[in-house]
Amino acid sequence: MQAVILAAGFGSRLKSVTGGKAKPLIDIGGRPLILHQLEALADHGVGPVLVIVGHQADEVQAVIGDRAETLRNDRYAETNSLYSLWLARDWIKGPFVLLNCDLFFDPAILDLVLEEPGNVLAYDSTSSRGREQTKVALRQRRVADLGKDLPPGSARGESLGLLKFEGDGATALLRTAEHLIQDGQTNAWVIEATRSVCAELPIYGINVAGHAWTEIDFPYDLDVARREVWPAIWRGRWRQQVYWKRTRWLAAGAAAFLLALLGWTASTRLGPASLDWETVPLPGAELVRLDRDGNTQRWWQVPANATIRIAVAGPEVRVEVRGVLPPDPTDSIPYVLAVSIDGGAEGWHSLHASPDSGVRWPSGTVGDRDRIELKLSPGSHSLRLKLVAGEIPALLIRFRQLEERDD
Repeated sequence: MQAVILAAGFGSRLKSVTGGKAKPLIDIGGRPLILHQLEALADHGVGPVLVIVGHQADEVQAVIGDRAETLRNDRYAETNSLYSLWLARDWIKGPFVLLNCDLFFDPAILDLVLEEPGNVLAYDSTSSRGREQTKVALRQRRVADLGKDLPPGSARGESLGLLKFEGDGATALLRTAEHLIQDGQTNAWVIEATRSVCAELPIYGINVAGHAWTEIDFPYDLDVARREVWPAIWRGRWRQQVYWKRTRWLAAGAAAFLLALLGWTASTRLGPASLDWETVPLPGAELVRLDRDGNTQRWWQVPANATIRIAVAGPEVRVEVRGVLPPDPTDSIPYVLAVSIDGGAEGWHSLHASPDSGVRWPSGTVGDRDRIELKLSPGSHSLRLKLVAGEIPALLIRFRQLEERDD
């Protein structure tokens, strides 16, 4: 399923706290808002993604990189979101997710939207009183009307600005957008087209009350995003990580038993064999050696802005990484790595660099070892890895592949 993010506007109401920075570039939790959205979409298998850019287009495109396609709205200063959507009319080929770039949300909300069949609009039943809010009226779960001008008493909640359109909904929305633009309404909002579509075919409301989110229009909203929404999202990720840490040893034990059983079976039928891990050198990177508990480890140092490319062999590859920490770190530092296999979609991995007191390295302080396990088909593969978020000045990294050899 495709996705379109509308990100061309000024964000003028935030200028007092952002200095005029484009909304997609606003920092939340150590990285730009647009990267939070792209990560959520990628984690849910949504793609390809098209971002409509305008204000500070070059800067926004630089941050996005190759995580998504971009399309410029050169008339962003005189048009609104409907015109941006209309520009994407030839790119959209069927079902797609539509969201505004100023929406900061718990990715669990995207789960709810994608799991619900049909055309879907996310709304929050606990929020519908503000003058600037896009209010939603429902009739037996179907969106009957929506708009900022709806009387609060008739509204069931506030629209988040996150919608999913199936094939019929996408066709109807783009057709309506075409009619409005041809009628000269280039300054209209997407909500006006959605309002017309919901009278033509079913758009179902999905209530996301209880999940953290905010639409960032005013300085207060940005404060809420940083002070309330981001901690709630991060706690959810932390719980997942803790669950994995508590269960991975059981999984590892089961895997070890299975490997031992398979090894014994193979040895009785095929003769002696052993499994070993081979460290793959990283061309062009600086080789460094760490001392840990009297043992020397080989790692390769790369700067934070580097894109790492390496050829490895399946079926199993481990990416081991340590963050290089700033002097005298007081706490762990979260960071995010994007890994692409054979030019495919990126998988994003949220990690933490906590000072590893057991490692001696004359050049500075390094974080503890994080590991990303990759299951690949047998044969040669191309990996691409890069740091996409986190205040990490450099990385120590090594790639290890599983090889079977005869003794």
